[in-house]
Amino acid sequence: MKNNNGKFIKITYALIVVFLIYFIVVPVISVVIYGIGSEDSVFFSINGLKRSFEYLFRSLKISVPVTLVATTMGMILSFTLNRIEFSGRRAMRIIALLPFVNPPFVGSISFIMLFGKRGLITHKLLGLTVSPFGPVGIITIQILGLSSLAYILISSSVNKVDTTLEDAARNLGASEGEIFRTITFPLMIPEISSTSLLVFLASMSDFSTPLIIGGNFQTLASDLYIQITGLYDMETAAISGIILLIPCFGAFVLQKYYISRQSYFSEDSMSLDIRYKNMGRKTKAFLIGFCGLFLFIVFTKYFFIVIGSFTKQWGHDYTLTLEHFEVLFTNRYKPFINSVKLATASAFIASLSGVLLAYLIRMKKMYKSFAADFMATLPAAVPGILFGIGYLVTFKYPLFGIGRYIFTDSKPLLLLGTGIIIYIICIARFMNTGLRSGYALLEHVHPDLEKASYNLGASEFAAFAGIIFPLMKDAFFASFLKSFSSGMVTLGAIIFLLLPSNKVAVQQIFQIITGNMMGTAAAMALFLSVLTLVLLGFFYCIFYYNDLVKKHTVKRRAA
Repeated sequence: MKNNNGKFIKITYALIVVFLIYFIVVPVISVVIYGIGSEDSVFFSINGLKRSFEYLFRSLKISVPVTLVATTMGMILSFTLNRIEFSGRRAMRIIALLPFVNPPFVGSISFIMLFGKRGLITHKLLGLTVSPFGPVGIITIQILGLSSLAYILISSSVNKVDTTLEDAARNLGASEGEIFRTITFPLMIPEISSTSLLVFLASMSDFSTPLIIGGNFQTLASDLYIQITGLYDMETAAISGIILLIPCFGAFVLQKYYISRQSYFSEDSMSLDIRYKNMGRKTKAFLIGFCGLFLFIVFTKYFFIVIGSFTKQWGHDYTLTLEHFEVLFTNRYKPFINSVKLATASAFIASLSGVLLAYLIRMKKMYKSFAADFMATLPAAVPGILFGIGYLVTFKYPLFGIGRYIFTDSKPLLLLGTGIIIYIICIARFMNTGLRSGYALLEHVHPDLEKASYNLGASEFAAFAGIIFPLMKDAFFASFLKSFSSGMVTLGAIIFLLLPSNKVAVQQIFQIITGNMMGTAAAMALFLSVLTLVLLGFFYCIFYYNDLVKKHTVKRRAA
């Protein structure tokens, strides 16, 4: 079989690898070099190391319990909402997704409204003036937010459980508890471990929640933000960033190593009926009640954000008003436009690049493909705020950073001041989503389909565009929707790269919250949530238009 278009594959792979090296590997290495090689590094090693490790231990005190509780909560939600039938299940599923379309610190708004010094519960109802801020508040807000992420990730594996194994165990007399412990849970360990890793990384890199409700209790991520924006100490921030990277990258490597040593396989990739048929009434009632209570707390959090957005001055004047929305639509709407443009463009390019890279690695077996896979996955192990510091110290030199080593006497070219830099960093961080989605779908694509097109004279480009990509469109769509929602609420990686001209909605909300303008912040958070949901629905209808039309036609004929 003759390869008619080998150059297309080679050039495409080379371009992607160059992008990965330049915009993922170089920034991470630059942080390490900048921190260790700075003039203050020796002084810092003596005077600042103890302080940084103290903040690191504070971060771990937050992240470890958050990871355990949020992952467990996500697992309970996944099993209850996917494998138990009861009335109200669809509404509970929608509530469980609400934190997914909001930045994590938005929960701090309702927390302050309810438990702050002028909070509805602490001040209005109980007459207390105590401050609720501290580690307990941080843990609570992160659990409520990250449980949604855990629910989404674990649900994908719950829906793929091979129930024939469970049925066989039931026929042999095993109880539901024994089945879960010996069959269901072991098969889900890869997804549960990867979920725990992502929750841990999200908690470790969250700087906004500690800044808003942490009080005197700050974590290493929030201290990094203070070092850069408050003290303008890049050297200390870089070294602290290296310390933050150690447990994050260590957890990433440990998870990959553990999974690689085990074998997880079941015959069916998707079961048609995954409902629990023999679950006891008490167990069923407990799970539904427990999930209902948790989701009621989540709903209450967002309910008070809605109420706060229509309240004149929370804690002082509860008169209903629209003035917060008037402020939003008068002079604060441009960041929302910037957010939509950033999320749409970065999600499209990252998803397309990720899916294409998955095709090149799995089906074309490109040279050193394991290295490309590692580089594309690396941002998942690097906290967003540290990744942003890497861009900050790298791309302020001529020739997009290379000029630091060539044109040493040249005036710095601030790529940071251009709008393109925030698009690049989002693409670099979101490519992993498309890559993983592509891997999962390619497991079901037979390689002989592509070979048959070559035998008919098709080029590699024609084979990919006409055969492979249409088969991988679901992976692209799923990656786009996930990356778009992440792009609308992302902050940590881009906060140091933004200027007033390209400010995004999340940054504006964060600044308003820290300025104690709760009503305006609540209105903007509500508008951002609604805007994200509407656009997700719009893109979903576009991507799956044909499927929706077919379902509607079938229903009409059945009626």
